[in-house]
Amino acid sequence: QQRFEVYRDLWGRGLHLTPGSRFGADFLVYPGPPPRFHALALAWCPPRGSGLALAGLVARARLGGSVRKTLLLCGAAGPGPGPTYTSVQWRADLA
Repeated sequence: QQRFEVYRDLWGRGLHLTPGSRFGADFLVYPGPPPRFHALALAWCPPRGSGLALAGLVARARLGGSVRKTLLLCGAAGPGPGPTYTSVQWRADLA
């Protein structure tokens, strides 16, 4: 259900999505049709109420950085309409 809400919301914003399991994510996010554009982000939708394991977040952020993509952390719908998003970029020079 949560992944469908995220898919519908991002698609409604004009973004294109493909499966992201190869990168440990739920979706790859493109600014246009995938054959013509490179993915901008890895969208990850952790299950609601499961808590967020820091090791999983760091691993995905590092992977995103190594393939030059932002990690888009997708959350459950908050008080506003639709899901919430937090972008995470790994900075190896600060580690």
